[in-house]
Amino acid sequence: MQTVLETTQARKPAKAFHAQFHDLSGVITQPADHVLFLEHESGAVVTITQADAPHLVVLGEVESAMAQYVADMAAGGYAAVACSRLQEVA
Repeated sequence: MQTVLETTQARKPAKAFHAQFHDLSGVITQPADHVLFLEHESGAVVTITQADAPHLVVLGEVESAMAQYVADMAAGGYAAVACSRLQEVA
């Protein structure tokens, strides 16, 4: 009988917050050294700069499952995340 190896989470999911940016609804997150705004309807991703601050309204925190979804989308989508994972062979 084989045993399943215990795996630890490789990266901590970035927190995400509901936000309004230039009258668009979406979420903001900081997966790395920059802040990203992800718009729900079009899927557009915008890097937020200091100049954008007056046009940004940050609302409440998004649940952890949605935060993971946002982190996956910021990393290029499900396919990019799945293909970039380390493939361990026992």
